Amino acid sequence: MGSQEEGLFRKRDFQKRTDDDIDAFLGKKEVAKTTQAEPASAAVTPQPVQTLAEPAAPREVSDEEHEAAIRAARSSRAAAEAYHDVAVLRKKGHNHSHKAAQFHHKYKHFEAKAQKCQARAVAYREKSAARLEGARDYRESTKDYDAELKGAATGKSDLSPEALRTKMASSEKRAAKQDEISRKYDKKAAAQTEKGAKYRSKALKFLEKSKIHEGESRMYAKRADNLEKAG
Repeated sequence: MGSQEEGLFRKRDFQKRTDDDIDAFLGKKEVAKTTQAEPASAAVTPQPVQTLAEPAAPREVSDEEHEAAIRAARSSRAAAEAYHDVAVLRKKGHNHSHKAAQFHHKYKHFEAKAQKCQARAVAYREKSAARLEGARDYRESTKDYDAELKGAATGKSDLSPEALRTKMASSEKRAAKQDEISRKYDKKAAAQTEKGAKYRSKALKFLEKSKIHEGESRMYAKRADNLEKAG
């Protein structure tokens, strides 16, 4: 009996130890897995505290250096003022140049209108001259019919005096019509001439203004050039 009880006790003790070892092994494995799963946080190394150096005491400026700084500041100010004056003169010169260009454009505009009116007047005068030429031809025909009418009185004409008088009246009517049309063209030519003269007067007025502004622009440009050379 004693040997059986001792064997049973050993068996239970071995089983107990084995179970405890297994539980301890499994616990260690789980702890190892958990440790591997968590990322290792980087160790924060404390930064060394930098000590600020004490500022050096300001160096005392001598009288000569102070005077030199004043002279440099005055020279810079004088140069800036001179540059500003040159810029102002250039701006005024460009403004006058722009106005001169505007007036010159208006001059060319009205000059072109005057040229067109003059061309129309010439064309109307040419038409009037052509109509006058036609009137002269009709009057020559009237003279021929008149001479033939005189011959008809003596029986030298094939046409009757009434027919010749009808032709003479028709020729005179046509000559008068040509004169009327010629006068109409003369009227139109005179109107175009008057309009052209008005446009030319305006053109010359704008040309005068353009030349005045051109002179002002050149004057300001010369003043700016002289100021730059002096600087």
